[in-house]
Amino acid sequence: MKMDFPGLKGAFGILRKWLWLLLYVLLAGVTFIYRYELLAWTDLHQSIPLLLAMATLFALVPVIPYKIVIIAFGYSYGTATAAWICWLGTTLAALLVYTGARTIFRNQARSYLERIRGLNRFTTWMEAHPFMGIMSMRLLPIVPQMAVNIYAGITYTPFWVFMVATAIGKLPAIFVFAYVGAQAESSIWLSLLILGGYLVFMTIMLLLFRLRSRKKV
Repeated sequence: MKMDFPGLKGAFGILRKWLWLLLYVLLAGVTFIYRYELLAWTDLHQSIPLLLAMATLFALVPVIPYKIVIIAFGYSYGTATAAWICWLGTTLAALLVYTGARTIFRNQARSYLERIRGLNRFTTWMEAHPFMGIMSMRLLPIVPQMAVNIYAGITYTPFWVFMVATAIGKLPAIFVFAYVGAQAESSIWLSLLILGGYLVFMTIMLLLFRLRSRKKV
């Protein structure tokens, strides 16, 4: 005779969620305390797997703006190496957050979003246009990237749509900041010029996006 204990299963499910949350908090705390030491350590240890692990860690636990991480990698390892390592690292981190939101905290996060005014329209649009929605949020810093990963996980965004849109959408900014870091040692003014031009371009794109959104409303 097979015995079923639904209450016990529910308790184990809640315990598992809290353990994952505790693990993330501990990881965030350690990364925050040793963030500068970790960056210095990556400069001394030029092993590709270790660099990839650090790039993924800083993307998963954003205690330092990831653009600064990309610039630091570009300064130490050059444009090409920094770009593909940071691109792969942030894509892996996005996959981990997406999977966690989709499988562990999906129902709780979904009900939480539905209670927040203004987010229903955003999530509805993401469900209707998942690829363009994800790619737009990657190209334009409208919302934090961590939030994009969570939204995608709880709004039924297909896995491959999320991954392809994320991989493509992250490339331009990562390449720009890796190049800025690589040029900083030889020509700091060129790096500042490129960075300033990129920020001006992104500001214009954000203004156009907001104007278009207001017209639709």
